[in-house]
Amino acid sequence: MSALGRRGFLALAAAGSGLVGIGVLGKVSCGTSTGPETATRMRYDYIKPTDPEIAAAEAARTSTGNTVVCALAAGPTTIDLGGRLVNTWTYGRGAVAPEIRLSAGDTLAAHITNATPAATSIHWHGIRIRNDMDGVPPVTQDPIAPGTEFHYRFLAPDPGTYWYHSHSGLQADRGLFGALIVEDPADATGADADAVLVLDDWVDGLGTHPDAVLTALNPNLHGGHAGHDAPAAAPISADEAAVAAALTGAGHGDSGLLGGMTQHIAYPLHLINGRPPNDPAVLSAAPGTRLRLRIINAGAETPYRFAIAGHRLTVVAVDGFDVQPAEADTILIGMAQRYDVLVTVTSGAWPVVAAVEGRPGYASTVLRSTDAAPLSTPDIGGAIPELGGHLLLERDLRPAARSVLAVRPADREYSIDLLQAGDRYVWAMAGPDAGRLVMRQGERIRITMHNKSRMWHPMHTHGHTFAVPDYGGLRRDTVNVLPGASLAIEFDADNPGEWMFHCHNAYHFEAGMTANLKYIR
Repeated sequence: MSALGRRGFLALAAAGSGLVGIGVLGKVSCGTSTGPETATRMRYDYIKPTDPEIAAAEAARTSTGNTVVCALAAGPTTIDLGGRLVNTWTYGRGAVAPEIRLSAGDTLAAHITNATPAATSIHWHGIRIRNDMDGVPPVTQDPIAPGTEFHYRFLAPDPGTYWYHSHSGLQADRGLFGALIVEDPADATGADADAVLVLDDWVDGLGTHPDAVLTALNPNLHGGHAGHDAPAAAPISADEAAVAAALTGAGHGDSGLLGGMTQHIAYPLHLINGRPPNDPAVLSAAPGTRLRLRIINAGAETPYRFAIAGHRLTVVAVDGFDVQPAEADTILIGMAQRYDVLVTVTSGAWPVVAAVEGRPGYASTVLRSTDAAPLSTPDIGGAIPELGGHLLLERDLRPAARSVLAVRPADREYSIDLLQAGDRYVWAMAGPDAGRLVMRQGERIRITMHNKSRMWHPMHTHGHTFAVPDYGGLRRDTVNVLPGASLAIEFDADNPGEWMFHCHNAYHFEAGMTANLKYIR
């Protein structure tokens, strides 16, 4: 890896038919500032993960004094996916890791051991976490080498539905991910019960693996988030390469809702809570139960349209933040996004379907009331009427009063282009601001993203939840930016350190669509 990659920053900008790297080394930032600094070339004193400001920010958070302890062992294993035995990497015995629950203000102490053959890490997605625990090698920590261990310890200040996953290469497109639920002592939804549904697209062990798929998309890529982290890639056999080529050559999904092309990969299997449609993990509740479902799209490349037969959904939160309750028959969930919905359980056995948006494929399970007989055929297919009913889009949601980010002028405004390098599978966050996203504690930051590529991108900020002004101030940490569209996000710089900002299509991320947010003194 280059010295530039090891310093944790690489931005790409269009230059004719190719791309060029623009770097920040040491304390030099390039570009023309739109904030308080106006010189064309500034020298900054960056706040790093090991600096005292990080511990000070953690100490200022409100703590319950409680600590939740868990142990996670990353390693190879064989799992059963509805009769298919596949070899993969997991944090346990199944295709999805153990669920972790704690309350807002609790501290999580997570001990991870690495028995995989590659360096690894864990990112705690969506948590307003202390910077040195964000789990992003080499920006916030050293990689966890094979045969070694790491202790994560951080306070979870905000309630909500979150998740955790490896942030090393394409490991999260194996089984290295799970749900992280921070319960709200002041929950006012009126839910009687609570359950988690983790949606996932699966390829590992089904004749190929994620590294082979990336190579099929672009033989010149070898993982590593555009130079941020490069764990050893898995070897690729001729048979694995052939399967990967077939999956990436099967045509592109297409959806008018997402502006056209949806995917490059035709995933052979889709799961809910680690189970395929022919062997579902059934949800069970008494009839009349007001059930809160926390839906997490942990897929690497797949948007899902979600619905439950015979039931309306009431959306009450997205990405951990409450929204004004809104009813729908179906919702569209991009990668890394989370939706909390309420359903009142009706007597019977009801298909629960996450249909792939824009191409064939689905994950499914069953919601069964305790007074009903099981479905005679668990896999009922991916078509239920509710999928074609009233679709509630994220732009139609509005934040609840407790989730509103106060309106104030931006102290710094930045502009970012989202690009593809011609027809090559190379993606970028570019433009003069891409390499100079700096901020000081307490500032209001506004970033406008201009999607100049032909695909949609679920854009994610680490360490911060933003408001989307065009969506009435909706709070998210991952928002879908459609091709040809511009979308602004705003957030307060209240969590010092160095943070990634990237597309959460795992393969776009690997192919370069990433930049860093940096705090300065």
